Amino acid sequence: MSDAEQPVQQASGESKEQKFARLATKRTQAALGKIRLLGNLTGSGYRYTEDQANKVLAALRQAVDELEGKFRKVRGQKMGSEPFTL
Repeated sequence: MSDAEQPVQQASGESKEQKFARLATKRTQAALGKIRLLGNLTGSGYRYTEDQANKVLAALRQAVDELEGKFRKVRGQKMGSEPFTL
């Protein structure tokens, strides 16, 4: 591995890639746990309208779309920049 390929070490002793992996794992697990808790609201102990369910799902989709946009922006891509093929 050349010097340019060496991971940059932070003062904490972990590279930026290691820090990303550690935080992304923890935060993704927390987000998935919260989504599972939302799923619990579909049980028989609760009553909700189709409109309410659609609002919850739309909010989650919007948040995921925004997150995807941020990741793509960082990588220099634009949403939908991949050509469509069958």
